[in-house]
Amino acid sequence: MNPVKQEVIPNYHLWRTYNEKDDSSTQDKLAKQYMHLVEQMASKMSMSIPHRIIPKEDLIGLGYIGLVEAIQKFDYKKGYQFETYGLWRIKGAMLDGIRQMDWIPRGLRDKAKKLNQAYSQLEQKLMRTPTEAELSSFLDMTAEEVDQAMSVLSTSALLSLDAPVNSANDEGKQQNHVDQLVDDKSVSQDRNLLMGEFQKMIAQCIDIMPEKEKLVITLFYYEGLSQIEIAEVLSLTKGRISQLHSKAVLRMRQHLEGKGYTLDSFY
Repeated sequence: MNPVKQEVIPNYHLWRTYNEKDDSSTQDKLAKQYMHLVEQMASKMSMSIPHRIIPKEDLIGLGYIGLVEAIQKFDYKKGYQFETYGLWRIKGAMLDGIRQMDWIPRGLRDKAKKLNQAYSQLEQKLMRTPTEAELSSFLDMTAEEVDQAMSVLSTSALLSLDAPVNSANDEGKQQNHVDQLVDDKSVSQDRNLLMGEFQKMIAQCIDIMPEKEKLVITLFYYEGLSQIEIAEVLSLTKGRISQLHSKAVLRMRQHLEGKGYTLDSFY
């Protein structure tokens, strides 16, 4: 028994018991000890995914599945902290669950598709980014309908950019597309060319974004801040941050589609 591990690993004795017995009772005790991680991730995700699309309660349910899976696969003997690995698995379970749901009503899906097309047409016609009011008038939609359609496109982008492309489950080192924009050394050889193209196109798109959109995308995807945290940093309302994020996502979609790709092309 290593006394150092006992000091640095929370719930060391529970982990040791679970490793020795592998019983449901100890697993439940560990789940209770780390349930706050599910709450933490659900709160963060719900700041970026509107409640009308995925309620926080549903995120918690999906996250609990990820927590249990993380407990079952975690090896406490290596001396790692469970929190980092647990949060990765919890977030992954939430995103996977959302992807598997038919979470977009057909009518809203059609509106999102029309919005994406209208954005491109108006941008070419006006030679600038169209406003929400102009999109609303062009599509004969209410401001609320435009906002809902933007939320769908924004959430779809979040799911695509956060899709895992590799994993090292024993240490919780899953990486998503955005991670690989920062560290392309981790890309396997058979995906290097594809991810390099993705990196180049996204970087080009971000470079030509208006400054505020560029900041929102950078803080959200690269720094991991929530929309509320970004709002505090930029001294703007959460609603304004949501709008800037949605516009930036539409811009990325248009940029990729103009080159014959979609965000899903890089799974």
